[in-house]
Amino acid sequence: MPAIRFGPYEVNLQTGELRKSGYRIRLQDKPFRILVALLEQPGTLVTRDELHKRLWPDDTFVDFDSGLNTALTKLRESLSDSAEEPRYIETFPRRGYRFMAPVSNSAISRVTMLAVMPFENLSGDKGQEYFSDGLTEEMITRLARLNPDRLGLIARTSSLRYKRTPRDIGRIARELSVDWILEGSVRCAGERVRITAQLVRTRDESHLWAQSYDRDLRDILAVQSEVALAVAAEIHLKLKPGAEAKSKETAQVNPEAHRACLMGCYHLAKFNREGLTRGIEYLLKSIELDPGYAPPYDDLAFSYFISSGWTLPPREAMLNARDAANRGLAVDANLADAHTSLGMVHLRYDWDWTAAERECRRAIEINAGSSRAHEFYGWYLAAMGRFDEAIERVERALELDPVSPEVSTILGHVLYLARRHDEAIAQLHKALELDRNYWFTHLVLGLALQQRGKLPEAIEEFQSAARAEKVSPEAMGALGQAYAAAGRRDQALKALNQLEKWTAKYYVSPFHKGRIHAALGQHDRAFEWFEKALEERSFYLSWFKVEPELDPLRGDPRFKRLLQRLSFPGMDVGV
Repeated sequence: MPAIRFGPYEVNLQTGELRKSGYRIRLQDKPFRILVALLEQPGTLVTRDELHKRLWPDDTFVDFDSGLNTALTKLRESLSDSAEEPRYIETFPRRGYRFMAPVSNSAISRVTMLAVMPFENLSGDKGQEYFSDGLTEEMITRLARLNPDRLGLIARTSSLRYKRTPRDIGRIARELSVDWILEGSVRCAGERVRITAQLVRTRDESHLWAQSYDRDLRDILAVQSEVALAVAAEIHLKLKPGAEAKSKETAQVNPEAHRACLMGCYHLAKFNREGLTRGIEYLLKSIELDPGYAPPYDDLAFSYFISSGWTLPPREAMLNARDAANRGLAVDANLADAHTSLGMVHLRYDWDWTAAERECRRAIEINAGSSRAHEFYGWYLAAMGRFDEAIERVERALELDPVSPEVSTILGHVLYLARRHDEAIAQLHKALELDRNYWFTHLVLGLALQQRGKLPEAIEEFQSAARAEKVSPEAMGALGQAYAAAGRRDQALKALNQLEKWTAKYYVSPFHKGRIHAALGQHDRAFEWFEKALEERSFYLSWFKVEPELDPLRGDPRFKRLLQRLSFPGMDVGV
């Protein structure tokens, strides 16, 4: 069946699917039918009357204007388009719409999407939750390696949101835009493990395959490989060269090292200070127990990278992240996320922009289905000012992790850095629908609102971020500079004092003090702190080239000299 293609998008008229770069995008009936009507006459004005007759027959009572506007808004959101700067749909006020982009018909190249639901813990012991959650993540990783160009896996953060919820296959399929669902259970008893798994086709909710495995814990990775290959056979997935042989080569694992790795990931997923600290402890223990077991190096590198400027000073965190990633790659050169972590070390510590891009691209070459790889490559591209590419990368990450508050927020952050503040605000409100208490979402929303001149609303968001993350120099720095911008000098100084108090116990980047002094108009003090941030290699300087908050300083020669010392592409280092 031929598809109508435009840009990275393709439309299948028979199945009613919209896909971007092979990945299905959720789109309701009315927006999809409007898109089809426009694509049938590309370059031609389609009037509002035509759309009325086609979508809302004369005998249907409806608020046509409201219905059409709502449907068009949803369609534009799905295409990352805007009415103000359209790439695809041009508006003719009060008359109609025209599809602007070139279209073509070609064979459909599609990616099959699969979600691994959280494996149910049947041990009767809540203390075993780490094992069932870890098995879920390992199955996702195992399946993702089979052929990432043809099989896309929903990331763990999105899958685990369905833990302990009724398994409504239709709802899950709609929310995650998946073709298949793998679900199962696990029971551990001593050194034995029993795993059951079944595959469900979402279009008709058919259970097409099921199997049980009763094995020694040392063979847990071999069981995962068997399940992955059985799933591939059932969905007629053509494996990439060498994938089957690689899966069957799986060696036995030290059960205690495996448990420690899963426990480390379990704590890391809590994404708080205590979880990060305990996660690192367990991952180090896993490596000590079995230095030849690769996965904990991957997760340890990510843990250290995340801890930089949060729980550890940049130098300690980033050097440990680099060491963990390199040691992991020495065990297994195809650890995609270890390459991603190396890329982030180059971006946020070395300021080696070329190496950062090389490692991020290598991660995607190894595993095009890694949400984390696309997410962080998008952040790199944003730091370089390559915003269209950055947005496309993070949108791909969101396709792979569609209900992740983190990825949804990072897309909002990239839109903010691109100075597309209205789009950023809309995206961040979507992220808050996923998690009202995620401090980073409130923080970035405050930044975007401030750039739109909505200071009272921005301050409220910064306050929410500070409440949600009890010790957050980043939230306090943002709040302090907003108070200063609003003329609330005393409160800005209180924020500075709080940062100083925290310095005695926690790492506080000098950047946060500098941003408050800048907002107070104390530019000499601001640049003194920025110089200290440079000495400490604070990762906030990675955004120096593009951060909207710093725009009032860009005319200062000291700002330009800092940019030159950071050696951003396009800067004259010799000046």
